[in-house]
Amino acid sequence: MAQGVDHPPHITLDGTPLEIVDHFCYLGSTTTSNLCNNKEIDTRIGRAASNFGKLSTRVWRNNKLTITTKILVYKTCVLNTLLYGSETWTTYSKQERRLNAFHMRCLRVILGVTWKDRVTNEAVLSKTNCNSILATLKQRRLRWLGHVHRMDTERLPREVMLGQIADAKRRVGRPNLRFKDCCKRDMDSFNINANSWETRANERLLWRRDLRAGTAIYDEAWLDNIKQKRLRIKNAAPVVDPRFTCDKCGKKCRAAIGLFSHKRKCLRH
Repeated sequence: MAQGVDHPPHITLDGTPLEIVDHFCYLGSTTTSNLCNNKEIDTRIGRAASNFGKLSTRVWRNNKLTITTKILVYKTCVLNTLLYGSETWTTYSKQERRLNAFHMRCLRVILGVTWKDRVTNEAVLSKTNCNSILATLKQRRLRWLGHVHRMDTERLPREVMLGQIADAKRRVGRPNLRFKDCCKRDMDSFNINANSWETRANERLLWRRDLRAGTAIYDEAWLDNIKQKRLRIKNAAPVVDPRFTCDKCGKKCRAAIGLFSHKRKCLRH
């Protein structure tokens, strides 16, 4: 795999040419040539879904186990598989939404809740006593940042993560998101001062306490934002297209499928 070259290199080993690939798996994580985490997230979701399905009969549908026990099994066998290596991920909003959708779907299956029950995400997280996947992802990323910061200055992970390339220039336009950009965004979400985080991270217990408090702050703000968005949608005036009007009773529908369903009932009565 090569990066930043117009023509891929030709490398042979004992006379056998090596295959040119754009991604490969190393130590359980997928590395890509375009620095995108989509393949890694696809792999993580697939393996977590496989583990979740294997435990369906023995755990999730077992009426003899309490919700607390099922959540402990879920966090150990499914959630850790889903977020393996996530401490170093540089994630975009679309990728985080995919992880959150899988997380909420699993929790609803554990509780036996379907979409027909009209149960909100706030209620699901409250019943399972779980954090949102976004808060968990941010917490893991900042814990890893503090761990690397406490390393000796000669350690390679610290030099790579906290170092900078001399005289480097980024391309014109919106650049790719960097790991430190995600960390700054996470600190802002957790109400951690980005200018003095090194002092807090030097004390491991103090840094862990700040992250636990930040997780609660982020989840509260995130759930409140979802609630306000739901209220805005509920109170908004419906947009009615005059094309979708019943010829018989004059009822106005919002979409063609709604008009089709209404006409069947209207003609029947």
